[in-house]
Amino acid sequence: MTRPAMLDNITHRHLRVHTGHAAAMGDARNSALALPAEFRRLQAHFPIVFQLIDGDGGFQPIALFGLEDGQNLFLTERGWDATAVPMAVQRDPFLIGRAPDDTLQLHIDLDSPRIVRADEGEVGTALFMPHGGFSDYLDHMVKLMESLHAHAQQLPYFIEALTQHQLLEPLVLDLETPGGEHSRLTGLFTINEERLTTLPGAALEALSQAGYLLPCYMQIASLAQLPVLAERAVRAVRR
Repeated sequence: MTRPAMLDNITHRHLRVHTGHAAAMGDARNSALALPAEFRRLQAHFPIVFQLIDGDGGFQPIALFGLEDGQNLFLTERGWDATAVPMAVQRDPFLIGRAPDDTLQLHIDLDSPRIVRADEGEVGTALFMPHGGFSDYLDHMVKLMESLHAHAQQLPYFIEALTQHQLLEPLVLDLETPGGEHSRLTGLFTINEERLTTLPGAALEALSQAGYLLPCYMQIASLAQLPVLAERAVRAVRR
């Protein structure tokens, strides 16, 4: 559960945020939303796949961090073991809300484990300067949330283009544990590379002009990270 509140420099002047990555900070998850604008950066580290959205009939792209629920193979004692972090992970504990006049407002989840209070003596990064101005950290997070929101608004159009051209197909991952046991990961989808490359020229041009063609190939390229992720899982069991 979340407890969002509109952020202000009076009510929340004492709040600080843990900015590191750890299971206790809510990072013990096996995936996070990945937006097409991030695919180029993320594909060098994580497999990017699509999953069905419950009750919606649509799809959303996700970056895989693990092969089981609650398993994040990129978490170590030193923090996040990759140079890229999806915006959907970076944004915690902030959310986008709307004012009565429908303008966007920055909210903060007061129930997030990342939240600490300066007057309780805990260490964390300040949100506000002593006289109420934004800290450098909060300035950065405002820009991040603006970017995240803008790209999220474009995501349905990307998904619509993929479904229109019937580019998504089921992806089944057959896995073998170090003990020789077999398991299967289902419910995921990927872009059919052959179908993509054989689209009519006009369709490919339309995808390119919309900025969708590059993310398509970046998603396909990201599947090279699947055996790397499986190897991380093997090493995690052996430790």
